[in-house]
Order: sequence, then C-alpha cells, then structure tokens
Amino acid sequence: MKSTINTLHKQAQQALNNGEFQQAHHYLMAIFKQDQTFADAYFLMAMIAAAHHNSQKAIELIEKANRLSPKNAEYLAQLAKQYSLISEHVLALKYVHLAAQCSPQTALTLDTIGVTYSQIGLHKKAIQFFKKAVSLQENHLFHFNLGVSQTFIGDFEGARKSHQQVIALAPDFCKSHTALSALTKVSKDKNNITNLKLLYQKLTNSDDKLNIGHALAREYEILSDYKHAFEYLQLSKKHKLKNIDYNYNDDHQMLTSINECFSEAPNLSLKKVGHLSAEAIFVVGMPRTGTTLVERILSQHTDVTSAGELEHFGLLLKKMSASKTNRVLDADTVKAAKDIDFKKLGKAYINSTRALTGDTAKFIDKMPLNILYVGFILQALPNAKIVCLDRNPLDTIVSNFRQLFAANAYNYNYAYDLISTAKFYILFRNLTKLWLKKFPNNFYLANYETLVNEPKVQAKSLVEFCSLTWQEDCLHIDKNSAPVATASAVQVRSPINNKSVGNWRNYDAYLDEVKVLLSKHNIDWEK
Repeated sequence: MKSTINTLHKQAQQALNNGEFQQAHHYLMAIFKQDQTFADAYFLMAMIAAAHHNSQKAIELIEKANRLSPKNAEYLAQLAKQYSLISEHVLALKYVHLAAQCSPQTALTLDTIGVTYSQIGLHKKAIQFFKKAVSLQENHLFHFNLGVSQTFIGDFEGARKSHQQVIALAPDFCKSHTALSALTKVSKDKNNITNLKLLYQKLTNSDDKLNIGHALAREYEILSDYKHAFEYLQLSKKHKLKNIDYNYNDDHQMLTSINECFSEAPNLSLKKVGHLSAEAIFVVGMPRTGTTLVERILSQHTDVTSAGELEHFGLLLKKMSASKTNRVLDADTVKAAKDIDFKKLGKAYINSTRALTGDTAKFIDKMPLNILYVGFILQALPNAKIVCLDRNPLDTIVSNFRQLFAANAYNYNYAYDLISTAKFYILFRNLTKLWLKKFPNNFYLANYETLVNEPKVQAKSLVEFCSLTWQEDCLHIDKNSAPVATASAVQVRSPINNKSVGNWRNYDAYLDEVKVLLSKHNIDWEK
C-alpha cells in the first residue's frame, strides 16, 4: 500500500506543479481512501485552495497537516502566508516565526517566509530570507521579491541589481521592467524606450501590457515627451479595461449609499458605542495626493509608529456585517453594517494591528481609501484621528490616471479611464465634505499644496490635531528610515518639496473634458 500512496503522492505533486488542479485533487482523494493521516495530502489540498484564492480553506487544511506533522517549516510558512493574505497579521507573525525557527532548507520555503514578512510590513526581516532563497536557487520570482522589499526600505541600488537579475533570468518579466523604469536614471542618450516598445508590441496579456505601458510612459515623461507618455497610458489602460468587469455605476452606488447612511443619521454619540483606544491615526484620501508625505511627517514623531497600508478595518467590517457580496465594500455591505457591534469592531481592529504596533502611544494606518469607512471608523474608535489629503483636482485626477495600481486592486479600477477617475474624484470630494461636517473634532482636511509650501506651519497643525507635542524632527522626512510600501517609495526619501505641484499642466492638452466635468460640479481646478 505504501508504494501506491507514494506513487499517487508524486503524481499529485506533478499535477499541482503543472496547474492541473482537478487531476491533483483526484490523486489526493485516492490517497485519503487509503490513509487519512497522510499529512502532505492535506497540505497539497491546501495549495489547490490557495491557487483558487480560498485562503480560509487553505488555512483549515494546512492546520490539519501541521497537526499530523508538526514543526514542518514548509507547512508553517504557507500557513503564515495564508494568514497574511487575509490580513490576520498577528497569527501570520506567530507562524512565520515558528517556520523560521525550524531551519528551512529549501529556497521555496525561504521565499515564502520572506513573502509573509513582507506582507506584514517587516521588509528588513523579509530581505534576510529572500537573500537566502536566491543564494540557493536562481529563480526570477525570488529575485523579484527581494527587489520589491529592497525598494521599500530605500536600498534602491540593491533593488536595481535584483530587478536586472530578474530580467537576465526572465527577459519578458514585465513587472521588473516597470520597477527598473523607476530605479534607473533616464536621459535622451540613455533610455530603454526602444526595447520596451519592442516588448510591448509582442505582448497579449493585459496586465503585462499595462506594466510596460507604464514603464514607457515614465521614460517618455522624463524626456518631457508627454504626448507619447499619454498615448501609452491610455492605450494600455484601455486594453486592461476591456478585460475587467468595471462599471462606474457600482462606485457611484457605493459612495451614494455611504452618503445616505450618514447624512440621514442623527448626530452620533460616538463614545457610547465604540472602543475608546486613542492609538489610531488614519491618513486617508485619494491615492497620490500626499498621504505618504503626511505619514512620514507624523511617523518621525517618537510617539508614533507607521503600520503601513492596512486592509484590516474593511475586512473586519465586512466579516461582522455578514454581507455575502463579493466586494469588501458595496451598497449591500454599507446597509448590513449599520447595526454591528462597533465596540467589538474597534477592539478587534486594534488587536489586529499588534504585529506592528504597541511600542508607541500611537500608530498610523495609511490605507487611502479608508476615506470610505470614516463614519464606521469613528463609531468603532471614537478617539481616532483621521487626516484626509486634499490636492488640486487636476493634479489628483492626472496622478491617479498615471498610477499603476496592483492588478487585483479593484477599488482603483476607476483609474483605467480618465473620465471615470474624474467622476470618482467628484464623489470623493462630496464625501470629504460630509465627514468634515459630521465629525469636525476627528476629521482634519490637509491641503497638499499648502503643506509643501508652508511645511513647518502645517506640520505643527497636523501634530497638534493628533494630540501630539511638536518635535522638529517631524520636518525631516528624508531621515525617516521606516519602510515605504507605496508608489512614493523613491520620492519620499527626499526632503519636503513642491516639485509635484501643477504637474497636471504637462497633460493639459488631454484634459478639456475633465475640466468641463469639474466646472459642472462647481469645482475650481485653477487654484
């Protein structure tokens, strides 16, 4: 019987490696008929669930495998990774530490440990394991993961070398081409435009075309060729838009439901319903409006830790609302969340951050689109402070259109179309007005242009609003050594400056329709 199980096991592994999930499942079920205590069969079943983005099922199966075969570094590493993917960072940290203590021997397990530390936000720790992985195996994905974490901690030269190694191993790996476009000095005589154009022409996958389109746009921008930059942005985004199920009306319905929920509600007696912790500072707004700048200013304070961009609050709200829709936030979830236990939600959120927080009096959650949750956040955490960034409308719209968001980040699907981006901005602006009116003691609207032109005055106001004492170091964001896991990773390593103000003018030729739309809503874009 043992030889039969071993044969089935090898067949299941091979099928799984080939992406033949049904065949792998067939072999594994055959193993269970003979032996229901075969640990690796449960683990391989978990990998099938993980491949289908079912982390909860994967966790259940890995835990069974781990009970049958404890102290298995591979099992513990994958268990930690799955917990990190559902933002259960405390449990992820527990199991990734256990995996590391088991002296993992394979490059794949070392990489999995690194990915988990990176997901949690512990990029320096992640790099240790990525380096061990690439020393054992020249795999382009391992080098890519290393390059990403090196960028986040500010090791740009190391990141550049890692992504160059990715290209050496996998010439058409588009994400590294995009990364290199941000890490390499570009000039008229030294650029990668010709090679990128050749690669772009042969690509068919919409995500690959999007990556290379953005890389080309960036290099053309540096050469002040905004015509070609815009053409590649528009072309690659249109190609992506055809391959996703995006409808602006879904965003409109969601934001309208939030407005209606809180506009119609009487003045909320917040402290009677929520968890009274005063640790959390939320920095919110449209992406690319200065949220990372504010995070860097505040996290320079000795009493503040940056926890990065956490998805925790939205996922906890979704879970407690019991809404069964496939989006984390939509009109149905807003309605279902009205009557949840907000004190329980607030406490669960604070506890969920403990993988990174607790060493200082306050911490920052810099998930930009937490702007959608402000009403719920302040019911759950009535002592929380929320800083929202306001930036010139055209700079906001253009910078969002120019941004390459993660392929699975559906909340930012509006950015695949310039007019949809403008419409989303209008919805966002209306929502900020509601929060400012409803929660004046907890919600602070910071203007980006004023902040970069009067940094000391504005930084002092921010610090005071967050109930902190002023520290001069808050102005020296270039000395902030905390990781930056956002598109601003390179930019915010420099001192505060106003170089980005008015960048929309580079694309003025393409903004006529956007300007008309803003004017119809009485939004002044000329400031």
